[in-house]
Amino acid sequence: MEETPVDISVLILGTSEKVKVFRFLKHYHLNIDFIDKYDDRQLNYELIITDRQNLDSISIFDGLIFNIEDRDNNFSTKKNLVNLVMNFKYNEDLIQQFIVNPKWNFYYNSVEKSKVKFIYELFSTCNSYNKIKSKEIKFHKIE
Repeated sequence: MEETPVDISVLILGTSEKVKVFRFLKHYHLNIDFIDKYDDRQLNYELIITDRQNLDSISIFDGLIFNIEDRDNNFSTKKNLVNLVMNFKYNEDLIQQFIVNPKWNFYYNSVEKSKVKFIYELFSTCNSYNKIKSKEIKFHKIE
């Protein structure tokens, strides 16, 4: 018997293009809210996608955070936070680069196993809905 997908709620926090491009992951079982700046609202999400500019404004959150970076020398080491380097060429089509990104590299210090499983399931589901073309996900431990 096939498992019924569970609805996932995601917050995209910020105004940068590297964060906003994640709105293209939206599909039938992925509810995405967008805010430009954190406004002290209750964070009832499984995942927050943001960048360094907004990261410090998130004080109390038990879910998973994607910190989107342009380079690999500015990582956050908060618990249940993964840094995702997006080496996009901003003078080219960002959407297409996002969809066909050959490999997703996540850098972390401390992430619960359930959160790692969540990332794999999220990207597998997005691949099945043709929101991304790559299933290759790599995790790299940082100190």
